[in-house]
Amino acid sequence: MIGVGKQEAFQLLWNASGVFYALTYLVMFAIPLFGLRGITPRPPFWLKVCALSGFSMTILYVALSIVPIIQVESRGLFALKLGGLILVTNALGWAIYRAAVRRSQIST
Repeated sequence: MIGVGKQEAFQLLWNASGVFYALTYLVMFAIPLFGLRGITPRPPFWLKVCALSGFSMTILYVALSIVPIIQVESRGLFALKLGGLILVTNALGWAIYRAAVRRSQIST
């Protein structure tokens, strides 16, 4: 948030929070499409169509969230800040998860 105005700072936080929610929806929509292989009964066709629609719209939302909707000094820097925030926080979450898995394996 250093070196940005109030509007840009708000937009960065707003878009980041929306992308975090969208990533969980991507997983939810991906389950009927990719995650149920070998499980019987298979998801019905209509469910796959709905999941594909939801997945596509969510991908579009994530892509458009990286583009600022307000006037900013640098669109590229805005996208870099937002993308970096998303990557770093997800990497941190993954590291916390892996540490918890290792800790539970050691204690059992």
